[in-house]
Amino acid sequence: MTRGAPVGVLGEGKQLGRRGAGGPVDPAIQAARINRRGTLITAMATVIAALIGGLFAAYKVGNDQGAAEVPPRTVTVTATAPPNAPPPASTGAAQASGVSAQVRLEAGTGVDLDAADPRAVETTGPNGDIDLYYSGVLITANRSATYYYNGGEQAASAACPKAVANDKPAQSGQVVLAAGYQFCMRTSDGKVGWVGCNDVKVSGYIVLNYRLFATT
Repeated sequence: MTRGAPVGVLGEGKQLGRRGAGGPVDPAIQAARINRRGTLITAMATVIAALIGGLFAAYKVGNDQGAAEVPPRTVTVTATAPPNAPPPASTGAAQASGVSAQVRLEAGTGVDLDAADPRAVETTGPNGDIDLYYSGVLITANRSATYYYNGGEQAASAACPKAVANDKPAQSGQVVLAAGYQFCMRTSDGKVGWVGCNDVKVSGYIVLNYRLFATT
């Protein structure tokens, strides 16, 4: 009997063991459990946010592609003039009837600028269809229809019709030309023209640049 422990001591040890099992939890163990729970919750929240973000991005891309595939709408409106409407008002500007051309006149020749292919012909003056005549010294226009002008060929389409409309031709319709000299005129068919002297040799020949316009 002396080898065994007293009964009271054994009972007290069991009681201490039970109190130790149900006693306070170790703080380190409790912190580890909280960390594991927090990590699990964070991971789940990250997965949910990624899923929501992916769904939103896919929806936006689909909308953008759909909008790109729809072609823009265009509307064409055609205005029709009412019956018996008057024609548009004229601006008064002359319409060019082609680019400038050139003709060479020998002394004692003239030219019909209204012809399809104006060429120098021998004549005694600017009569009938002959619009310009070169005597060897002077250029004479048909019906004395030469008008002072020095504004250049480009401006002549507007300036020459105005000069002719003022009906103040140069005196006698005769002009002594030097290279660079220019004037406006009216042809035998009533067209407005611009003439510029390109080259001249007194008692020899004269080279003229010219351009005709159709007045509106």
